[in-house]
Amino acid sequence: MLSRDPDRCLVMPHMQQAAWDTLEMLMTHLSQDYPEWFSLQRDGDQWLWINRALDLQQAFTFGDASSLPYEPLEYITRQIQGDFALLDQRENNLWMDAGMVTGPADWSIKFDAGMSFTEWHAPVPMAHQMGVFDRALKYLMHIQVDRPVRRLNWTMTVNPRLDTSSETFHEWGHERSSVTAENLAQLVHLRVELQFLARLPRSNALMFSIRTYLISLEELVTQPEWACRLHRVLRDLPDELADYKGLSQYRPLVVEWLRQFDPEVATCTA
Repeated sequence: MLSRDPDRCLVMPHMQQAAWDTLEMLMTHLSQDYPEWFSLQRDGDQWLWINRALDLQQAFTFGDASSLPYEPLEYITRQIQGDFALLDQRENNLWMDAGMVTGPADWSIKFDAGMSFTEWHAPVPMAHQMGVFDRALKYLMHIQVDRPVRRLNWTMTVNPRLDTSSETFHEWGHERSSVTAENLAQLVHLRVELQFLARLPRSNALMFSIRTYLISLEELVTQPEWACRLHRVLRDLPDELADYKGLSQYRPLVVEWLRQFDPEVATCTA
């Protein structure tokens, strides 16, 4: 993806310290959690990073981007699964001023770069009137160093495609109209994001990582409780949210198909 579209990784000048923060956090945790695969040796600002999974060994000077083959955020996130956004905290808001995002769900790091938390969530229906984002922003700005949090988000995707970015819509948008009652079990996938938010100690930026998991409806319904729950969620989802998530074209077909897995309604005629 980066060879095709290198601007999927961007770091504004004032986010350089946050980029080094991110590199340190990821290298430290990988070497501690998976010592058989990763090693980090430090002697002052002279560091040695070893990634055995990718057969990489890199000596570099911490804080000197010229000592790495890529700038620090790109260097480390090329070796990590998932996407990363770095949020600068100022003016009582969070600003998306850096990131490595190659597999987003219906958004674009290039479009959202420089936007505030309030601005990039502006298209979301209903939540603003309910005060959801005001509370969420207040919560996120009070995340402390060494007290990270996790949350889940979900949508649906046609075909097991990680990159459904705004700039590639012409490649995948038409796939939504290809869903039929006969093929939906194979084509339609539940897409769940495990989101991790951590305060970075030097820069005070917020690191926001996204790890995406996809499962086809065909596989999902092998777990009866999942099938039942998804049927009810999709059936009762407000139309505004279904439109926002891009589900409207095929939601009726999916709801009708999932109905057979909901024991409370499978035998109903209404």
